[in-house]
Amino acid sequence: MIVIDYNSLLVALSFCSAGLAFTFFVSWLVSRSDRVLMTWAIGALLIVISLLIYSEFVRQFSPPVGVLGFGTLLAGLTFLLGAGYQFRTGVLPLGTMAVVAAGTTVIMAVPMLQGYDGISYIVFNFGAAAILFYTSWDYWRWRAESPLLIVTLSGLYSLTGLSFVLCGVVLIHDQSWVMGHAPETWAENINLGVSLASIASMGALSLGLNQVRDARRHKRDAETDVLTGLSNRRALLDRTQSLPAPVAAIVFDIDHFKPVNDRHGHEIGDVVLQRFGALLEASIRDGDIAARLGGEEFAVILPGANVAAATVVAERMRQSFAEWGFQSPTGTFTNTVSAGISHSVDGQPDLAGLLREADTALYEAKRSGRNRVVVYSATTGLDASGKPGAEVLQLRA
Repeated sequence: MIVIDYNSLLVALSFCSAGLAFTFFVSWLVSRSDRVLMTWAIGALLIVISLLIYSEFVRQFSPPVGVLGFGTLLAGLTFLLGAGYQFRTGVLPLGTMAVVAAGTTVIMAVPMLQGYDGISYIVFNFGAAAILFYTSWDYWRWRAESPLLIVTLSGLYSLTGLSFVLCGVVLIHDQSWVMGHAPETWAENINLGVSLASIASMGALSLGLNQVRDARRHKRDAETDVLTGLSNRRALLDRTQSLPAPVAAIVFDIDHFKPVNDRHGHEIGDVVLQRFGALLEASIRDGDIAARLGGEEFAVILPGANVAAATVVAERMRQSFAEWGFQSPTGTFTNTVSAGISHSVDGQPDLAGLLREADTALYEAKRSGRNRVVVYSATTGLDASGKPGAEVLQLRA
């Protein structure tokens, strides 16, 4: 027969929490921009401190020591609650955390200091359970980000909360209003066992979630143009590899962009690029893919679109951009954009080829006067001189 020793479980939980706090702290030192790691570390450290205080309370009953131990544990759980919210939103709700920790501690402390320690234990267990259940629900709300990890983590918080509820229910059943010692029920052993198993798992899952998010962030950064927030060329090609026909491609090039930089400065030039990127993103449908190819060149892929639809988009962009005014230290100015369109109606489109064809049409738009939209003709190639052939269809405002 295996006998569960309460003090041994308490010591094991203390060491496990200490190791978790150390792991979170070291992880934060490696990546200080991930502030949630420090929040998790503080929460785990407060749990360690509370367990050390509680060990003294178990050894020698003292209401003030009990209040300090239980209050510190409630504060530690509140930091875990705040860490979940911070991980989801990027904001640590210190005000809410202070109210939750202080409120539950005061409600727990009043009966303890008035001699009703059993009632205090009941209040503490239900307060801890409420914090854990809310943390579980907060994770559950954004489970779509990483379903398996987050659902498991949410379940562990709920399971731990249930173990605290069990402790409170047993004390109520036994009518343990005044005890004069730390609670010693079978439910307490279950609570410590569940907490011991859960806290290690919750720590590992939390670190795993953080690593998954970091990996996604690095991937997103590698695929995003820093200046405009649009996809870059690499991301555009990756995201359009398996698009079925029909599909249209439009390549835009801001006209006379070098003189803008020379005359008005590179900061104003960046504003022009950002404005055009925002206009492009606002002008396309859900499912369309916009990207900055480099410099002043942009592209958009329109799945399911024909030439007429792509022309409407390109013309709307051209007209809207031409109407925008820009302010600089040297005065107010306007700018224009040229566009080339290509289209595929059969089979699996070659997106790189479509972009080349759209770029060919763009070259014709630039060569023939700028501020216009040109559609590439499938029957037209490049002549021997390397210039677009004569069958390119030209549309002009």
